Amino acid sequence: MNADDYLQKRIDDQIKWLSSASGKNQQWFKKLRAAEIVMGCAIAYLVSHADLMPIQVLAGAMGVAVATIGGLLSLYRFQEKWVEYRVTAENLKREKFFFLTGTAPYDVDDKFQILVTRVEAILAAENMQWAESTDAKKEAGGAGAASLPAQQSSETAK
Repeated sequence: MNADDYLQKRIDDQIKWLSSASGKNQQWFKKLRAAEIVMGCAIAYLVSHADLMPIQVLAGAMGVAVATIGGLLSLYRFQEKWVEYRVTAENLKREKFFFLTGTAPYDVDDKFQILVTRVEAILAAENMQWAESTDAKKEAGGAGAASLPAQQSSETAK
């Protein structure tokens, strides 16, 4: 595989996948956290008018929803994954730009081998983080393989 193929098929694909996954996790985190905040505030208001049965039921249901959202945020780690995926994507972009501009450490003859080594180390670290979080979810009784951290290339998927 030459440098152009590696840049396109490995680095660009990973950046695209990680950026998309980061964005989705950010959206889920913000939506769920906003709902949790709004319902938590509404409960405080409703409790002051809790002399009516329907309001008591509504406040109770909202309390259950707030607890559920808190559990989902903890289980699926949307905020952590959003940040981890974004950091990995930015690290890959930085390596790509250093390589393309010939900036150190890519100002030597074997710059392609250095790029591959550094990029694969970044991706291996991301995969290790994902594996550790998956093991922690399994131990806690959660859904272990909810999403892969980095898109597998067609060669590794076979």
